[in-house]
Amino acid sequence: VQLKKDHSLNTHNDIFNSVKKLLLFVGWPRSCHSFVGSILDGHPHILVADEYFLMTKLRIGRLPIQRDIIFKALYNSSTSSIKNARSMRARTERMKGYSLLFEDLMQGQFEDHIDIIGDKAGAHVSMLLYDKTYNISKTFGILRKQLRVDIYVIRVVRNPYDNIATDSVYHCGLVKALKEMRSLENTSLLQVPKTALSGSAMGYFRLYFASEKVKAAADKTIDIHCSDLINNPREEIIKLCNFLEVQCSEDYISKCASHVFTEESHTSKLINWPPEVKESIQSRLDSIPLFKAYDYKLLNL
Repeated sequence: VQLKKDHSLNTHNDIFNSVKKLLLFVGWPRSCHSFVGSILDGHPHILVADEYFLMTKLRIGRLPIQRDIIFKALYNSSTSSIKNARSMRARTERMKGYSLLFEDLMQGQFEDHIDIIGDKAGAHVSMLLYDKTYNISKTFGILRKQLRVDIYVIRVVRNPYDNIATDSVYHCGLVKALKEMRSLENTSLLQVPKTALSGSAMGYFRLYFASEKVKAAADKTIDIHCSDLINNPREEIIKLCNFLEVQCSEDYISKCASHVFTEESHTSKLINWPPEVKESIQSRLDSIPLFKAYDYKLLNL
């Protein structure tokens, strides 16, 4: 039995009875979280809302911690995204150069029941910990009790230099200039203020340490590197299935793998990096095992 996600919940209240896991994303903006969340939302028994900002809404009291209310809110958020599929496709293709709508996956449907429900809003979950009074362990404890779920967390890691470069470009209002450089295949480098790069680097590591706290409070976590997903899509998708403890058919795995980008977008190669900024960032990366594969020398920056 296949049910449209926009069917009335009044006639399908039992679809949430089998939900045992709440899936959240942590990390950085523009790090492939949306892509990973979208392919998981295409699984027959997984529902992932499109940036509903669940944890933020709970933090500011806009949503009570009640199982039916939260699950219906996530359900409705996913439904809304699928109903507006055409505008979603146009928006993502225009802004990012790719689409998050995969018509050969079950983004708009599920089979019989939902096992996992979640929200893809990675950076926003991490940013909550900027408030030192916020106790993520206590919040997760309440969610476990009230929602009767285990909390699973996915952190998607993009090359740090690309994240930092992209963030600084956005903060300096240089997005249009960057897009023009890409379209014209300009060989010159974009000049980004040193202070902007340093500030974005500081923000990057701040989000890293915040995401570590979120992961420590969760029941089960995994790190997915964007480069691994691109180079070995099948293996990484199977890894995600095993992590979530859901059965994934060969058909599902193959379809997901076919949607993975063929190459990474290296914003870092399009800007001018002051040597002292590169060295400062690399020094911090070298001290963190998660980033052992990332070195500006390998990118020829």
